[in-house]
Amino acid sequence: METSPTRTRAAPRELTSGASESRRTHRPNRLSTVVSEELLRRIISGEYPVGSLLPPEPQLVAEFEVSRPVAREAMKFLEAARLVTIRQGEGTVVRESSAWNLLDPSVLRTALALNVGARIRSDAVKLRLDLDLSLLAEAAPNLTDDDFGVMERHLHTMDAESSFDRLQEADLAFHRVYQSRAGNQLTEGIVHLLVDEMPPPSRVVAAPRESYDAANRQHWAIFRALRDGRTDDALSTLSEHISQMWTWGDSANPDR
Repeated sequence: METSPTRTRAAPRELTSGASESRRTHRPNRLSTVVSEELLRRIISGEYPVGSLLPPEPQLVAEFEVSRPVAREAMKFLEAARLVTIRQGEGTVVRESSAWNLLDPSVLRTALALNVGARIRSDAVKLRLDLDLSLLAEAAPNLTDDDFGVMERHLHTMDAESSFDRLQEADLAFHRVYQSRAGNQLTEGIVHLLVDEMPPPSRVVAAPRESYDAANRQHWAIFRALRDGRTDDALSTLSEHISQMWTWGDSANPDR
């Protein structure tokens, strides 16, 4: 069984892009979260490969300068997220990736940020697209005049703003009108998870106004199609919109 190498003490590396960090404006205030997220990064990146042993508790205490209860709490999170299994008398062993709980926000965020595997981002986009289309189809017959009024206000905000954060806030709020109206809380919750944890393409962050000029033309087309009762046109435009906005360029080295 491979064991973890002794390593020099180092501060945990940041995982998120500046834009992703804007959705999480403060660092974790629990020491166990800092420890668990760094260990999570090491596991998902392959620094700790499948079948290898994580450092023993005394080594974690020394490296992260935390207490034993904090180190234990971090390990419990990794076990609950199914990244490791604790074997009595052997240690904490990294599990195969098929066991990982990708519906845990921290696990999903890290996997997407590191773009683990050949297709996790493309799979996430496809899942978000399929689920969002189903929500729009469910919501379309039930949208109210008040819903359209709220959507239109968000559209005007996206036409006028230049701040990435404000554009993103209005964008999410526009989509959440119909997502909420669908009444499918499970599907809506998974869509929100995917959207919240997906790192936005750097081109959108670098030039938000230019990106939203194109995106909001599609938003307006979705809005008008829904208002006019042309659900199929709205679905077609939403599909095009998500497929175009959630791209990172070179698939072999996305967004770099």
